[in-house]
Amino acid sequence: MIFRLEDDADQQIYAKHYVDTFSFYQSLSELLKHLKEIYKDQNLIQKYHHEYVTLKQLNKFFSSFYSEFTRIFSFLNYDDIILMNNIQNKINNHLQNALSVYLIKFNSLDKLKIFL
Repeated sequence: MIFRLEDDADQQIYAKHYVDTFSFYQSLSELLKHLKEIYKDQNLIQKYHHEYVTLKQLNKFFSSFYSEFTRIFSFLNYDDIILMNNIQNKINNHLQNALSVYLIKFNSLDKLKIFL
């Protein structure tokens, strides 16, 4: 199977095989996952980043907003701490006020979601 690869993909796999033969791919899915990480669509990542930056709750129900928020950030490689700080700026004013009144610091997105 690996011998059927061509061009740049062949070079990526060849390098892994001969540099680190002990961690060579154990399955086809592992090989495909590695290639997918190397060749992910940058336009798609930019699209989701733009959606994330422009996302606001406004007058949506929190559950609708949060499901869209999690859908978008599942495509991005953001740290949970960054997401927790950013979601507080994306929720509507009513929920922002509730967070500021209670002065609660959350250590996970799930706990913040439950509170809101």
